[in-house]
Amino acid sequence: MKSISFIMMAALLPAAAGAQQLKLTSAVHADQGKVTIYQEWPERRVVDTPRLSGHQVSCQLPQAAAVYRVSLRKPFADATVLAEEGKPVTITITKDSQVVVRGGVLQQRWDDFLQSVAPDEAAWSDVGRRYEKATDLDAKLKIAREMDHYSGSVQQARLHFAVQNAGNLAGAWMAYSYAFAWTPESLKKLTPLFRQQPAASATYAVLKEKQAAAAAVSMTGKQAPVFTLSAIDGQQVALDSFIRQHQYVLLDVWASWCTPCRAGNRALAAHYEELQQKGIGFISVSVDENKDLWKKAVVADKIPWTQLVSPHGMKSDFVNAYKVQSLPATFLINREGTIIQQHIEIEDLKKL
Repeated sequence: MKSISFIMMAALLPAAAGAQQLKLTSAVHADQGKVTIYQEWPERRVVDTPRLSGHQVSCQLPQAAAVYRVSLRKPFADATVLAEEGKPVTITITKDSQVVVRGGVLQQRWDDFLQSVAPDEAAWSDVGRRYEKATDLDAKLKIAREMDHYSGSVQQARLHFAVQNAGNLAGAWMAYSYAFAWTPESLKKLTPLFRQQPAASATYAVLKEKQAAAAAVSMTGKQAPVFTLSAIDGQQVALDSFIRQHQYVLLDVWASWCTPCRAGNRALAAHYEELQQKGIGFISVSVDENKDLWKKAVVADKIPWTQLVSPHGMKSDFVNAYKVQSLPATFLINREGTIIQQHIEIEDLKKL
């Protein structure tokens, strides 16, 4: 079932205002079918559960400058309503189960945005399904690159929309509803935009919460925890000794079962000699619990730099010390033993 989100509001985000008229008409739902209306923003609560009569229902949304979700079942239909004071809302579910929403000024802008990202969202979903079905590593690596392209395109579009519409409900809802997906860099851009907007305090609060969570696991600016771990040849390698031999050390945390990790290692291997000449030393620490799979992956991916393994995998003291939340995780360490950057890319290394 197609779901269409829509927005109705004035140019600037106002304080909460009076009730809004909502009318829903459905050509595919039976009389007495339940319509569930939730307020999603600035707080989540059940607003009403009216029943269809004559294939339609009319009711009052309790306030404007708020976000609502209206849904029906059998068949499922869903719409997100961003209400603007003085602008009636109409939702029409057609015979072919399309959901058509009409409202105020920003509705068309929102619809245009949804239409602009729809092709990439569809491609992202399709690539994701192919990724799940793929069993060959090389095929998964190729598909992963496609997935990164489409996901990056969609997320960048969402961020741009939130920034451009930070002064209205469209931007406030976009920033709030995708708070779970924003990177630390995106949060850094978005959070200040809502600091001085009392009407968007719910968005500001969730962005600050996400920023605090990211800061709690950040290692940038801190001394790299020292460790001594076993290399693939059985030798013991100490980080502090390794640091003294190089201008910088790139510490990479990975696993044989992590497809993005494997892709990153293969890409880095192609630039290894060039980067090594810049005085960069490389250490990879695997969190594989199956050492045979780790060793096979090192050989298969032709990784030329130092390979270590951390006992107890993701539950190890090493993982806890570096606050690793997901893989791959990379840390750039300077000669003083300070972590100066995380999640570093090859192009960043080339600039050193």
